[in-house]
Amino acid sequence: MKLKKYRNYLFFSLLIVLYFILDFQTILFLSPQGIHFIRQTDSLSFVANYFNNGFQFFEPQVFNLQSIEGKAACEFPILYYITAILYSIFGEHEFILRLLTVLVSSIGFFYLFKLLYLLLQDLVFALAFSFLFISSTVLLHYTINFLPDASAFGFTMIGWFLYFKYINSKPVKKYLFFGFLFFTLASLIKVTYFINPFTAIISITVFYLTNKAGNNEKIRVNKSSIFLFLTSFSIILGWNIYTIYYNKINHDTYFLNQAAPIWNLSNDQILKVWDYIINYWYSKYYYQTTFHFYFLVIIAGILFVKQSNRFLLLTSSVLFIGTLSYFLLFFAQFKDHDYYFIAMIPAIIFLVINAFIALRNKYTRLINNYITKFLVVTICVLSLNYAREKINQRYMNSNDIFSSIGFKLTDTRDYLDSLEVSQQAKFIILTDQTPNGGLYFINRQGWNVKDTSEASLEAISRYINQGADYLLLTDNQFINKRFKGKLKGQKDGIRIYDLKNYQND
Repeated sequence: MKLKKYRNYLFFSLLIVLYFILDFQTILFLSPQGIHFIRQTDSLSFVANYFNNGFQFFEPQVFNLQSIEGKAACEFPILYYITAILYSIFGEHEFILRLLTVLVSSIGFFYLFKLLYLLLQDLVFALAFSFLFISSTVLLHYTINFLPDASAFGFTMIGWFLYFKYINSKPVKKYLFFGFLFFTLASLIKVTYFINPFTAIISITVFYLTNKAGNNEKIRVNKSSIFLFLTSFSIILGWNIYTIYYNKINHDTYFLNQAAPIWNLSNDQILKVWDYIINYWYSKYYYQTTFHFYFLVIIAGILFVKQSNRFLLLTSSVLFIGTLSYFLLFFAQFKDHDYYFIAMIPAIIFLVINAFIALRNKYTRLINNYITKFLVVTICVLSLNYAREKINQRYMNSNDIFSSIGFKLTDTRDYLDSLEVSQQAKFIILTDQTPNGGLYFINRQGWNVKDTSEASLEAISRYINQGADYLLLTDNQFINKRFKGKLKGQKDGIRIYDLKNYQND
């Protein structure tokens, strides 16, 4: 078929059409807003501080001064650093990080398609399953966002394709080398993605040791594969040890550098997290019919497990166990963080594809029938449309209690510059529910105060003693009743006070 010859162009054409349907051309130029506004502005804070403070790669900073000079580390900041460099070339434009995330994610989607075509050897099924796996609302939402999770997924898919390219063809070391390189990048960005290279080395080792008699020259463990895995592990371990050390010496406790396992929770807490997963987040992960389809295929694959590709079955099983372990280790995080689900998608991909291949091996004519292909394509289209609706809802309701500070402070940075407020001036923002949100929008370091309680008043005094220069107020009721000071300027309900004449009655 001529279509097979142009399958790569066909995939990218369909992907671009999908992005336009999802209105990515509009979302690309939006400021941070909506769900996980806090985490979005954390990411942008890393970018801005690289740009503002001299591109010191191993000294990442944010705007909030709860740590020493705002120094704090989380994921490997390669995407933030590249974005900061691009700022220096093209100017400060938030869409650069969104665009970079889209590019990395899209390349990952393409290699997912290449992987599925390699395994299925059928263009229609490869396309349909690729877009079905991509159709997760959560995955597509973060594909054009400031968070790095979709990028980590993208790097992982590149790694898996190269790994299976190494397995399914005459072993070429460059495939294995670059496969582990991309696995390493994914795991540096999000350490939880290390379950993928771990699965890769365990699968190839176990299969080789248990099938020596079969003399399978394609699937064999050697010094190169072990060396690449150990090198990958050492780099990932080294970065995580450094982040723990860096955060410790700078007194940062904001970013999570440890697990949040299920066994540390009470029964009531476990039930509460589970309730959030099942009754709130579940419908955001995938279209429910898509989940039902996955479950049916996997169950069928279990029934006909003898028809499975033995290596793919082993890989799927190990990855499933690893992903289940990840779920239990970070169980508490699933209550409030939908993007933790993205790390589970590779396991879903392998479980479904392994089961589907087993089913097709058992009922070849039935599965290869055009009716079956039509049904899979139909589920895919419905799932993508569902994701479109859910993403639209997220942006329609984006001005929430956290994002509101961003809408309030739009253009405030330029206003402060017009008042000749120094870039080095330290600000207290009252009220702001986010550690870096308001500070990011004024592009200055400082502290956030969430409310006007007595404890907050005490915090303001403490921040002044730590060197705060200005207080930016968004709560007029507090202004009228509790605050006296020299007004520096006001704009759109925002008031800036010089703290040299601060008085707290």
